[in-house]
Amino acid sequence: MHSKENRPPLSEVVQSIKKSLSDVPELVHSWRFLAGVVYALEQYYQITDHYPTTKIADEKEYIRETVDVLAHILAKECQNRNWTRGFYYNAAVMRLDACYERIFKAYLGNFNNEEESKCPSCGKNTIDGPRLYKKIRDDISSLFSEKKYEESNFGKIRKEVNSLKHYEGRTDLTEREQPELLHRALSELVAFIRNQKVTEELYGRFSGKGIVVGRKKSYE
Repeated sequence: MHSKENRPPLSEVVQSIKKSLSDVPELVHSWRFLAGVVYALEQYYQITDHYPTTKIADEKEYIRETVDVLAHILAKECQNRNWTRGFYYNAAVMRLDACYERIFKAYLGNFNNEEESKCPSCGKNTIDGPRLYKKIRDDISSLFSEKKYEESNFGKIRKEVNSLKHYEGRTDLTEREQPELLHRALSELVAFIRNQKVTEELYGRFSGKGIVVGRKKSYE
């Protein structure tokens, strides 16, 4: 884990997001989401400096801790620091996964309309990390040195997020709270949005067309 002394500063990331907001304000909601990653990571760092990650040997301790957390929520008091640290980390990693997808698709433009992005059984658009990463890397490989999706920062972030979303138990300690990965992936995505080709593409696609808002979807 990054020590406080050698931890990369987040100030450069913030400045890059501000520049992207100035260049393509139409994507303000994506930039706000990305700012949320930075905020959550900074909060995580602040708590970790005083309450580092520790392995809870007795699983029943999670029960006692959760009871404590719920009591503090009802009392509107400061939360259990171990739980709060994990909360901010999870918030950062899940937002970062969403930002990868949002910004990649904004850059690719017509990805959602291609037949190959549809599920062969139901015909609906699918969210396919490997295919999305391949399309980005085919277009601008200089920013993404790792050829294999599974070994890429995006792939590793999505794997961690999927373990949070789809597994009913706790995540193995070897696959959670990886701030070095989180910071590396964040820096990679910011380098992508500040790339001149990417900036020009986003500007050309969205400039003057109003703030981009979410699509209304029907749920079955």
